[in-house]
Amino acid sequence: MRHRRLFLAGFAGLSIGCAGEALLFLERQAAQVEKVLRQDFKIVLFLKQDLEESKRRILEEKLRALPDLEELRYVSRQEALAALRRQDPELVDAVVLLGENPLNPAYEARLSPLGVARVSAWIAAVQGLADWADIRYKTAQVQAILQVQFYRHFIDLSLSFLMCLATGMLLFSLWSAGNAITQAPGLELALVSGAGAVFGAAATGLAAWPLQVLRAGWAYPAGARQAALVLAAAAAGWVLCRRED
Repeated sequence: MRHRRLFLAGFAGLSIGCAGEALLFLERQAAQVEKVLRQDFKIVLFLKQDLEESKRRILEEKLRALPDLEELRYVSRQEALAALRRQDPELVDAVVLLGENPLNPAYEARLSPLGVARVSAWIAAVQGLADWADIRYKTAQVQAILQVQFYRHFIDLSLSFLMCLATGMLLFSLWSAGNAITQAPGLELALVSGAGAVFGAAATGLAAWPLQVLRAGWAYPAGARQAALVLAAAAAGWVLCRRED
């Protein structure tokens, strides 16, 4: 009987460790991918013509006062031409031969994580602030960011629910155990289950190790969450012990 219970506790811990660590990795990778996508996403607001310094400052103040704005950068005609020259020198040389700089001054805006979901409302608020030549952003990037945000929040919600459930199970077991809390069988099963979780988490980490080549989307789970995972597995071992006592 004792060996059977130890085997069940170890197997439960191993399962919890593998599944939990996989969810932790997925949550961290989703957060990292979202960060990379948001760093590349920007809204470009093209002005029809150059503004006087005073008018430009007033416009910047109005833009910075809008909600969900995280970063704002002004790009002059000269800066836009220099950036284009770095990307395609031959094209710039051909354009310059035709006359003066044809590029428009612009503002590059980056939104907060929650602001990306409200990009349409943000642009609607911007349109009346100036005489814009064009407002551009990549709708596919917005959809990708929102999709990754959904995955991250859903996984995080699932993990939080499982952690709360494990905590409730542990508290109930401790309350019902009474003086039996220090008895060897219960502590032994809790330790075996926790050790199984450590092994399962380590095995999952080793399986994910080759993915480090994808540097843009690689990140380790937080140590505090991994510790909580091991404690949850130990709680499962304790509950298993109490059920068969």
